[in-house]
Amino acid sequence: MLTNYLPIVVVFAVAGGLGIALLIIARLIGPSRPNPTKMQPYEAGLEQSAPPRIRFHAQFYRVALLFLVFDIEAAFFYPWAVMFRDLSCKGSLNAAGKCTAGATPFGMLVMVAFLAILLLALVFVWRRKALEWD
Repeated sequence: MLTNYLPIVVVFAVAGGLGIALLIIARLIGPSRPNPTKMQPYEAGLEQSAPPRIRFHAQFYRVALLFLVFDIEAAFFYPWAVMFRDLSCKGSLNAAGKCTAGATPFGMLVMVAFLAILLLALVFVWRRKALEWD
């Protein structure tokens, strides 16, 4: 059974080995002449106008994280919409896409449960005042 995966393991091993070998070769034979000018950040050929590292308020990270969480949850709506007819059918679908044995509320209940969890998460975030800008 595991021998079926052997070609995939070999491909990943060769690709990883080749990548590491190329990095080592480039490091060994590539020119390395560091100087202070090369170590400065490049800003379109102009003098640097601000320090290279600007601190961001932690609230930006919190908002970004909340956006990612809710955006990924919203992305789960598409597969549900595509599979809704299959989820709600007791039997199989015919060629026209109609349910042959009647419909069940299962497909809708799955999304209602998902939306309830999403709403609870939003209420939790709201009560913790994570959306307020202090």
